[in-house]
Amino acid sequence: MLPKTDKPTNKPKSYSTEDKVDLVKKCETKSVIKVANEFQVPKGTLYGWVKNFKEHGLEGLIKKSTRPNHNPKKTSQWVIDKIITFKKESPEMGSKAMSHFLKRNHSINLSSSTVKKIFKKNNLIDGDAGYAENSYYIKGDKDKNLEKALEADINEWERFSRPHPNDLWQMDIMSFYIRDAHKVYLICALDDCSRMIVNWGLFRQQTADSVLEVLRVSLQKHGAPKELLTDQGSQFKHWKGVTQFEKLLKKLKIEHIKARSHHPQTCGKIERFHKTIHRELIDKDFFISQEQAIEKISRFIEHYNYARPHTALDGYTPSDRYYGVINAVKKYIADFQQPKNQEEEKNESIGIGRGSKLYLLGKVLGQDIRIQELSGELTIHINNKLFKEINLLSANKTQGI
Repeated sequence: MLPKTDKPTNKPKSYSTEDKVDLVKKCETKSVIKVANEFQVPKGTLYGWVKNFKEHGLEGLIKKSTRPNHNPKKTSQWVIDKIITFKKESPEMGSKAMSHFLKRNHSINLSSSTVKKIFKKNNLIDGDAGYAENSYYIKGDKDKNLEKALEADINEWERFSRPHPNDLWQMDIMSFYIRDAHKVYLICALDDCSRMIVNWGLFRQQTADSVLEVLRVSLQKHGAPKELLTDQGSQFKHWKGVTQFEKLLKKLKIEHIKARSHHPQTCGKIERFHKTIHRELIDKDFFISQEQAIEKISRFIEHYNYARPHTALDGYTPSDRYYGVINAVKKYIADFQQPKNQEEEKNESIGIGRGSKLYLLGKVLGQDIRIQELSGELTIHINNKLFKEINLLSANKTQGI
């Protein structure tokens, strides 16, 4: 029970149920004001207790949690389930990348901080924390100071890009081993503006002919860039004279820009891509043959170009930027925006297509093409008009899938 006090005090700031009962009972023989002054209890508070006791009895004096019965901002379980599934499929995906992926491919708008909380609550690692990159490891440099310096430089270089697709391409060569077999060389050509891999090839040798093969197919697919950036490897430039690579560029009036020797920062974007494919595919998979490596690299680059949102592109894919369809993608995301929490989901007046996905936006012979899936229906639109509709569920049953 609360003791009487003659001096004003701020204590106690909280009252037990027993204290409240004692004070309320005193109000039966004394006025509320007198009891409040005698025990230094706020008058309004004591009036409230007396009222609650009359109306609800002892229950009215039991302290109740101020926490709401439901949290309208709580992310819906179907969204959490998607995040867990995608994370298990791509464990290297961090919270920011997952936020971009959900928005771009599933029209689910969740902040990276919310995704990070979901990761933590479900014991999911935020990014591939178990992977240690050794790309620039130097003996005697245990703290990887050189690697950190180069990473910082590459990030600085990555911030600068040409304004239009095909303004500048970057080409480079990366090597790795087919397990217990032989060394292979991955040659890639990347568009500087969009980060799109315009072509690639996997070869047993890093010859000038291999480089020319990748370049020629790139030109056939996408036309000629204004400039092409490479390092000073002998496949691209040779001190004895003009290479076949340089002759082809000169014939097509493509300016050849050569990076300084031992300066990977200059080719920062292609270097970054090589580190990504190393970390997420080559270092994790087991290639038993060159053919298998080609198949898996092909799937990885297809996903990288057309389905994987890029942080440096504000969450859009390389193909979105390369084909100039970012505004169309924004409109699609706005039109098919899915509720991100229970309150939004509750207020929906119509059914929600949980599986809506955008697969491709682009131009073919000057026509705007859009391919998307909505609740099991694959639709092809040309110039915003429905061209064809395919029921995937029926097609799978017919084919016995």
